[in-house]
Amino acid sequence: MSNAAQSVKMLVQGMVEDRKTYSELRALLVDQRQWLIARDAAKLETLNPQMMALYAQLSQNSQQRYQLLTQLGIPAGSPGLRTLFSRLPAPHQNQLTALWESLEQIAAECKALNDRNITVLSMQQEILQNLLNISEPENWLYAQG
Repeated sequence: MSNAAQSVKMLVQGMVEDRKTYSELRALLVDQRQWLIARDAAKLETLNPQMMALYAQLSQNSQQRYQLLTQLGIPAGSPGLRTLFSRLPAPHQNQLTALWESLEQIAAECKALNDRNITVLSMQQEILQNLLNISEPENWLYAQG
């Protein structure tokens, strides 16, 4: 197997792994939201290392994908991958395009879930800050402009 074929094989394996990892992350982000709302610190503490491990894996695979594309002389990122796919035999083009699109979709879902969780955290922080300033009403009732 040529170096180029080996690189493409590694790219595909990384994408398949990433899709699985993003699926796991999506489930954890849903749990995180539930536990944030419930203010369950113990469950959140067990969740955070799991999420960090998944983020680390995704980052490592992304770096590997970047390196492999660079070695192949293809620009990194979605346009570069699509260029690579277009150079492959037709059946592989369709399969890999579908794989990449599903990966982009699940990554976008995870980003949206993460953004929602950040909103919950921000709201909780704001409420807590208001409660902490309750003894000094001038700090929160009459905000200076």
